[in-house]
Amino acid sequence: MHRTCALVLLLSSLLLPACDTDDDKPQGDSASAYVDPGQADADGDGYTVDDGDCDDNDVSINPAATEICDGLDNDCDGEIDEEVTTTYYIDVDGDGFGDPEVYTDACEKPTGYVPTGTDCDDANPDAYPGGNEVCDDADNDCDGEVDEDLSDIYYADGDGDGYGDPDSATESCVELEGFVLNDEDCDDTSANAYPGNLEVCDEIDNNCDGQVDEGVTTTYWADVDGDGYGDAALTTEDCSLPTGYAENAEDCDDSDAAVNPAATEYCNGYDDD
Repeated sequence: MHRTCALVLLLSSLLLPACDTDDDKPQGDSASAYVDPGQADADGDGYTVDDGDCDDNDVSINPAATEICDGLDNDCDGEIDEEVTTTYYIDVDGDGFGDPEVYTDACEKPTGYVPTGTDCDDANPDAYPGGNEVCDDADNDCDGEVDEDLSDIYYADGDGDGYGDPDSATESCVELEGFVLNDEDCDDTSANAYPGNLEVCDEIDNNCDGQVDEGVTTTYWADVDGDGYGDAALTTEDCSLPTGYAENAEDCDDSDAAVNPAATEYCNGYDDD
């Protein structure tokens, strides 16, 4: 009987560790040295894993820490560098202003990026906010207008007389060949018609005053009977002697060629001469 009891006691003592019902905590004198991993504060920052410390090996990382831009979740909220990064914009043309549509968030400025995304044309180094507007068909100052306040109105000068056709206006900031800056020509098909020109007898309004051959025509008289003498009652103004007209008004009967100042007087009841 004594042997059986001794054997039972021996087996019981061997099985006791496997049947520990107190979460495997050490018993006896070693129990006071045991620390639950969830309650340990390995980095000494005042927070344990159970308190929300997401890295108990780094004293600068805990729920009360301030988030800084270092690529780590400093405040253990599950986000990295939230609200502490800076937005940088790519600056392809190197003018110091970035493309607002191409950007990245980073702790430090990446190469080729700038903190300002206000460039209107990141392929043109001469186009950026506040740039000097020049005549180049580009919006240099990024105000939405091209070559503003630099253009002039030019008019075609088809006859090359220095005066332009008012119906052919075009805007340009560079001088255009075959165009002038005035619209004063009254006939851009004739180089002899322009303001200030000398009026000559050519059936053209040479001086662009709205009149043709004014003050330069000659008065001629109709010579119906063709005797070389004109009828004082029938005149015309022309640059040269028209057919059927005479340069004088001396005929007293323009219906009879035998009656004129050079005719011989006969006794016939007519004023032949």
